[in-house]
Amino acid sequence: MRELTMTIGTALTLHLILLIGPVGPSDASMPNDPLFDRQVSFVNPGGDVSVDLTTRRPSRHHLECKRGIDLNIETAWRVTTGSPGTVVAILDDGFFYEHEDLRDNIWHNPGETGVDPAGYPREANGIDDDRNGYIDDVIGWDFAFNDPDPDCYVFDGMLNTRIQPYWHSISALGIIGARGNNGIGVAGINWNISMMLLKMCPQGKWPAGTFSRCERAAQALRYAADNGARVVNWSGWVPDTELSALAPLHEAFDYAQSKGVLVVLAAGNRGNDLDIAANRLYPQCFENDNILVVAEVDLMGELDSKSGRDGVSSSNYGERSVDIAAIGRNYTTNLYAGRSTYSLSGGTSNASPVVTGVAALVLSIRPNLDYRALKSILMRTAHRLPSLEGKVACGGMIDAGAAITAARDDQPKAPGHRPNK
Repeated sequence: MRELTMTIGTALTLHLILLIGPVGPSDASMPNDPLFDRQVSFVNPGGDVSVDLTTRRPSRHHLECKRGIDLNIETAWRVTTGSPGTVVAILDDGFFYEHEDLRDNIWHNPGETGVDPAGYPREANGIDDDRNGYIDDVIGWDFAFNDPDPDCYVFDGMLNTRIQPYWHSISALGIIGARGNNGIGVAGINWNISMMLLKMCPQGKWPAGTFSRCERAAQALRYAADNGARVVNWSGWVPDTELSALAPLHEAFDYAQSKGVLVVLAAGNRGNDLDIAANRLYPQCFENDNILVVAEVDLMGELDSKSGRDGVSSSNYGERSVDIAAIGRNYTTNLYAGRSTYSLSGGTSNASPVVTGVAALVLSIRPNLDYRALKSILMRTAHRLPSLEGKVACGGMIDAGAAITAARDDQPKAPGHRPNK
């Protein structure tokens, strides 16, 4: 009967779900979001679990699952479900911030909201009210088009042939902070949070003569550090490998480190050992202490090698270059034709925001932690897995329950420095 509760796609099955109840423990800490049953990365029932790939149409997909390979989120949620006072910045291609399950958890710049002395709304008065160098930056900034609207419209296919809504960032937002317990869609790791939106556009080609991706990312990272973000999630990379080209970005990481910002990065999906010089990826292989690089494990607890969708292949790894792992297969927010949808995501781009989300949960109860202590908690409380020994620095996957318990009960031990790469 438990497997039946996870089988979603017909009206009859949905009726049975309502009768039987949600998968997982019956506890007041569990949210009422109707698609939470599909979030097996949060609560893994084990066995053969069937879900629809998307809410747009019947699209049955089977997941091979092992009980206990999950986020251990129930333990964490008994202590905290997040705080709007925690600001997390997301660097990505653009954002569908009007999604029904996200719009209430988007950051609003206090210096650009309300009414100015002349009685006009600050968010649209054409004045840099907070004097941070950006005019009307209410929810973040678009560093590709240099304007205050970090919307989801980009050049389709990364080829500059047409403009349409792009999907990459939408899953990360939902994993970190889809509004929880609101009776809509899914629950994010943080039911309440403030997500700052910093648009850079996709990883691919960009018209000649414009800022490079390194420069756009450097600007975005500095903005995050200067405007209150405690954690940054970047599920991406830059094509540059020469130190001279990387210099602006490296300096921005140094600056973020000086401001106490933890930057969480996806390890990438090429199946490469990033410890090997020929495979180095940036900024993942910078040596800054404030970087946390995330590999992907599947729902069986194995280093992922078959995510499959959208050309995603297998997770990068590296005992010195990659710090921790997380499940990439998350049922989360999505976008179709400008409308709010939900779907099953994959890849390290969806493992990284899991770690970011847990970092934000920790900060909701320990807001004064510096990035070293925060990173130490996340790594030392990881759920150790045989498949990750020698593959990631801590030998394990993120454990939200253990991290929150440690943050609540312990004074974190002084961490060591990030190993040289």
